[in-house]
Amino acid sequence: MKKSNSVRNCKNLVDGRPGVRLQGDWGHVSVLLGGGHICELVSNRHDGLNPLWRPPWKTIEPYEFSPSRHKRAYGPPPEARVLSGIAGHSLSFDHFGPPSDEETKAGQSTHGEAPVVEWKRQKVSAPEMPSLVYGCTLPEAQIRFRRTIKIDKQNPVVYCEESALNLGSFDRPISWTEHVTYGPPFLEPGVTMFDIPAVTSKVAAAKYSPDIALKPDAEFLWPLAPNKAGGNSDLRTTREGRFENYSAQLLDRRQEFGFTAACNPRLRLLVVYVFRRSDFPWVGNWEEQYSLAHAPWKNRTFCRGIEFSTTPFAIPRRETVEQNRLFGTVLYRWLYAKSEIKLRFMTLLFDVPADFAGVSGISVTAENLRVRERGEKARELVAAIKPFLNV
Repeated sequence: MKKSNSVRNCKNLVDGRPGVRLQGDWGHVSVLLGGGHICELVSNRHDGLNPLWRPPWKTIEPYEFSPSRHKRAYGPPPEARVLSGIAGHSLSFDHFGPPSDEETKAGQSTHGEAPVVEWKRQKVSAPEMPSLVYGCTLPEAQIRFRRTIKIDKQNPVVYCEESALNLGSFDRPISWTEHVTYGPPFLEPGVTMFDIPAVTSKVAAAKYSPDIALKPDAEFLWPLAPNKAGGNSDLRTTREGRFENYSAQLLDRRQEFGFTAACNPRLRLLVVYVFRRSDFPWVGNWEEQYSLAHAPWKNRTFCRGIEFSTTPFAIPRRETVEQNRLFGTVLYRWLYAKSEIKLRFMTLLFDVPADFAGVSGISVTAENLRVRERGEKARELVAAIKPFLNV
């Protein structure tokens, strides 16, 4: 594989782990080969700030995880393996959430094989549009997964196409979740704002966590969610405290494109993910605020996941299939025998004024993406883009 100044192999991206960095004039994007995680999304205009979460514990290559050697550091199954190597924007595939009891006994881990196997570099190109093709084969699921990342050299726009090829001769029900997780200093209580075009939402069941602050199983209209102790929480921001939350949001069916927007106006950075709503009809909202006491969390983690997905809740695959629908929408997709699915999304970084009020909506054409501000000022941000999502 040829190296270039725009696409570089890195021996130490996170905790001595190897990966690849795609460099543009505006900043860079970095990925880890262990689990494929997109671990850095760095803007030079914002003092090299990476809004994506980096765990407070030392991570390892998840495919080198051993229950006998690493249980003390990363906790018990089934989530220990994925936690041993997680970072930033991870992929939950081909299921979202924990395995069943039977699958756990058989050695399966939380969020499927994709975030715990070794990914291989397949192709690199530059300099017109720095790009990387990398992927993995999931031996248990019998699926070949590939991701192509391209960046605009001059403007902070990232293009991502993913494909899943069923190597088996059976149709498979799958979940496909882009598990985007933000962390400090970008994530700041009472400051960082999150916007999504949701129409209706539901809180996870009580068994999700004893520390859940929202009212379990409650249905609500985003962003005002009922609290277990009474009153409501505005989920556009994160409040102070010690708790864990999860809610699932169904995106507006009338919109061709879905989005998630995360903004820290104090740091003047807005991160927008854009995708076709038909590909990812759900967005999960996960908050972990110093509540989990067992390893590796140890009451020291503050992060928030805004996860666009085919599937609303992180539960065993069997339960997802049995539940089948929520708010009239199917909770998974089929990957047919010997067939392939391709999905696309874009990530954009914007410099915003310190009084930016959040995002009310977006519009996408073949040439540009427009972001509309909430509130009375209703300013508009415009980014030049390639005809990517419209294809």
